[in-house]
Amino acid sequence: MLDALEQLPVDEVIVVENGPNKELEGRDGVRVLKPGRNLGIMGRNLGAREASNDLLLMLDDDSYPLPGAIETLTEALREDPRLAVAAGLVRDVDLERGTEKERGSDTFDYWLGRGQTESAPASGLPSFFFPEGASVVRREAFLEVGGFFEPFFHTCAGLDIATVLLGRGWDVRYFPSARFVHLKAETGRDKTAMLHLRVRNQLWYFYRHFPATVAARRIPAYLLFDLLESAKSGALPSWRRGVHDAWALRAAVRGTRDPLPRNVIRRAELNRGRLHLRLLAARLAGQLRPRRT
Repeated sequence: MLDALEQLPVDEVIVVENGPNKELEGRDGVRVLKPGRNLGIMGRNLGAREASNDLLLMLDDDSYPLPGAIETLTEALREDPRLAVAAGLVRDVDLERGTEKERGSDTFDYWLGRGQTESAPASGLPSFFFPEGASVVRREAFLEVGGFFEPFFHTCAGLDIATVLLGRGWDVRYFPSARFVHLKAETGRDKTAMLHLRVRNQLWYFYRHFPATVAARRIPAYLLFDLLESAKSGALPSWRRGVHDAWALRAAVRGTRDPLPRNVIRRAELNRGRLHLRLLAARLAGQLRPRRT
């Protein structure tokens, strides 16, 4: 990933090291921050505080922008002073086979594009979240809202901070013409841990930002959706653990509840609820459909 950045318009490179990495040794022009442990999403907050530029390109260790992506996103941010985040399209590439994974409802593009297939305007599409490893962020806005919510550790962080930013009058948009590559390895990824965090963090997200009456309608539907996803993946214990930990570890979110006005919630959610209901109906139909023998 660092090799890919050498030919792109990047002024400084900051790497937050989750663990010892010999590839970082002796790299010119790379500033390595060594917190001594895996900070999760907190690492991005650390990097943002240490950065000197106003526009921050955020990447994962297995993602990189294709030519033109940085220019597209930075131009959008410079043209609109209230745009806090410009997100790009993530091309998931199978690391083992070297082929692009099939696009569908499990991709960032499906959710960022809100299930649409038509081309986006030059001004991008309003979005309710952004992929943390494929975006350019305005540092002023990012630090103004305190960065990512650190107790999440991982998963839902882009959704949560996007909602906070929108509540503060900033905007978040998606530009599918800005393309990023994500070298996605299927092996070595703990899907059960990801499901556990997704369930827990989604419940915390509703608690932090939603009026009680709205949260009471949203939470059962999302829990059912994740229950079916967990059952499909053979990870029902992860779903139960996520629900359990949302309550057992509630001290992590105590004092952070700040329900947003309904008009902000509508903007933040867009049609996310309808997309989930559409997928939920498809999942239920798949579960009920007779299997051929």
